[in-house]
Amino acid sequence: MPTTAISLLAGNSRVALSPDGSISVQAQLHAFDAALRFARHRLDQQKPLPRLSVAFDHCGIFRLQFLDQHLSNAQKRRPRLSHLHPSVRSVFQPIADKHAIALSDIRAIHEDSARQHLAHTLATGDIPERLTRRMLSGAPSANPGAPDRASAPKLTCAAITKEYFERAAGCAEQSEALLEVFFEDSTWSQSLAYVRGLQLSHLLGVSAAIRLNLVDASGEVSQGEIMQPPTPC
Repeated sequence: MPTTAISLLAGNSRVALSPDGSISVQAQLHAFDAALRFARHRLDQQKPLPRLSVAFDHCGIFRLQFLDQHLSNAQKRRPRLSHLHPSVRSVFQPIADKHAIALSDIRAIHEDSARQHLAHTLATGDIPERLTRRMLSGAPSANPGAPDRASAPKLTCAAITKEYFERAAGCAEQSEALLEVFFEDSTWSQSLAYVRGLQLSHLLGVSAAIRLNLVDASGEVSQGEIMQPPTPC
């Protein structure tokens, strides 16, 4: 039987730079804990560690404000949680320690990079208009990748979520791939946006099956159905 490559998105947290220069963190720690508990269970069963990622919404420039100092260019391009500013790392470290999973094994997916890739994708003009409407709030212009600033439509939450899903899933070469998404229903990661992001992911060619796992304030997980990508015609 083919091996299923499992990837985990361990929550969608948010970071911001405060007026006093400190970093504030709104972390989805229940989702992070549930995902790492899932990963630890697989390790205890002598199975490989799944690909682990955390998504970060943010204000400001992620690479300049929320990473540690003295990183290589490669580390800045593809940061792990161990590369983040100490004040951000300290929020996630206790849970990582509890499950004996290193922060260096967990990828950090950030909004800056997601937006840049989406803008490039839209600029190619290869996306059908019916999907462009789902990716942009407001009527798209003739060239949605580089609209006039005064009337530029904004990227939807579903589009950003789609990008998080695609990056978390990675480029698995196995014939079967599954992305387990653990998230909390908050103002920046609402359930409806996640459902729409899942749909958009498959419509735009993400080949992994995706399951949404909603984690509540007590840490209980409501497991959704595994949604398979459409079969190519």
